[in-house]
Amino acid sequence: MLSHLAGLAPQAEALLVAVSGGPDSVALLRLLHQGPYRLEVAHFDHALRSESAEDAAFVRALCRELGLPCHVERAEVARIADERGWNLEDAARRLRYSFLTRVAKRVGAEAIVTGHTLDDQAETVLMQLLRGAAFLAGMPPRQGWVVRPLLAVRRSELLDYLQQLSQPHRQDESNLDTKRTRAWLRLELLPRLAERYPNLSERLSQLATWQRDQRTLLDELAAPLLDEAGIAIEPLRRAPPALQRHLLQLLLKRAGVPPDSAHLEALRKALAQGSPTRLSLPKGRLARVGYGRVEVLGPTGERLAPTPAVELPPEVDPEQAQVFGPLVYRTRLPGDRIRLAAGSRKLSDLLIDCKIPREERNRLRVLAAGAEVLWVEGVATDARVVTGLKAEDEDERFMRLALEQARLAADAGEVPIGVVVVCSGEVVGVGHNTTERDHDPTGHAELHAIRLAAGRLGDWRLTGCTLYVTLEPCAMCFGAMLQAHLPRLVYGAANYREGVLGSVTDLRRAPWKREVTVRGGVLAREAGELLSAFFAARR
Repeated sequence: MLSHLAGLAPQAEALLVAVSGGPDSVALLRLLHQGPYRLEVAHFDHALRSESAEDAAFVRALCRELGLPCHVERAEVARIADERGWNLEDAARRLRYSFLTRVAKRVGAEAIVTGHTLDDQAETVLMQLLRGAAFLAGMPPRQGWVVRPLLAVRRSELLDYLQQLSQPHRQDESNLDTKRTRAWLRLELLPRLAERYPNLSERLSQLATWQRDQRTLLDELAAPLLDEAGIAIEPLRRAPPALQRHLLQLLLKRAGVPPDSAHLEALRKALAQGSPTRLSLPKGRLARVGYGRVEVLGPTGERLAPTPAVELPPEVDPEQAQVFGPLVYRTRLPGDRIRLAAGSRKLSDLLIDCKIPREERNRLRVLAAGAEVLWVEGVATDARVVTGLKAEDEDERFMRLALEQARLAADAGEVPIGVVVVCSGEVVGVGHNTTERDHDPTGHAELHAIRLAAGRLGDWRLTGCTLYVTLEPCAMCFGAMLQAHLPRLVYGAANYREGVLGSVTDLRRAPWKREVTVRGGVLAREAGELLSAFFAARR
């Protein structure tokens, strides 16, 4: 497994391991723990089961036993899915990968490792077959930041491995509910098929590999023929049937129409007719074949706003990506650039900086909208379309409120450090330094804000809150956060004299009963400038 992982992420030294507490992810963590990597663990609590908090506690305890940092986040997935009109499974996937991507960036991990197995791959391919997917491509071994080194390993092998270690794990009872398609495939259909075809899972995995290769080829051939307005008829007529179907299904998917064989064949038949043809499509759409083009229109014949034409990697937010127009996968081109948080970079320079071997650079998949490069496989994502960007913007909003508190401290002659405590989107506590005024060495902003928040909420346990502070905390304040059960901390500037989250030392690595998830560097420049100006004025 370790050698396979080295092939999937050859440059990686630091890994973020996604651990649910189930046997697959626990076995993955134990296997990786034997390797040469710096590991950090992430657990996402979907709040879909009453036992989910116990799963999180199990993962924390396992990480303490192994001496590994553990990052836990809880989100009420069902409520969020209902509010945003998302499918529950899609919401769980989006929020989980948004969390994993944010944590990976924060801790400097070069890959996110998941415990998907050969059995998961077989189930995925069969689910794609039952849904009528155009390609039975399963899960790729590498998809952006995510690597799946166990796709050739059976679940039974991992269970045997855990038994040898006497390593306990958690069991998700919902995985036994055969009303769910995946559980039905796992528990009823696949075992019966395997009685006659013992190597079925391996064959389905091989099929997925071949289908991914075919899709990549067709994507490359289709890219020059699909434009923002549709597809030109003449080159489409000359294309082989497989490429015709691929182009047409991309066109339908871009318009939000689920492609099926009946509509694809009806469109291909219309290509041979000389006169313009209109076909009714699902979701109130119309397909027009004529006047030299194939287009998908709205109910009254209006042009549709472009939407993503391809299945997007988890790092890319579909709502943010669709504003750039039709999306395609391709390889890099001369002059390609990508916009990162620090500014626009030439793709060629970025690949060199990331130490991507020369022979691999032209094989990397690039997600592009025209000349705009939005994602480079395993390397970078355009800062404008990163999944979870809206959540990060919210962090900036609350940090600006903390900066207002810091300015109040500066006006009073105190070191300008400010804090706000937020619970369910509402500020429940604020504070700034009062050490000089009160002649009190404990008069730190964090302690004032924690006291106010506990008083307002009527509970000293601030379990659902986030603390925003403009400067990396000291040992005293971090200890207060642990005592208050604060699950998340966001800070601005690094504290190179007293900071305990990496600047002087890192207290997160100690085996505390609880863990604080930390995000640093939010509005760091503004916080740092405020401190610099204060001390310059005093000098």
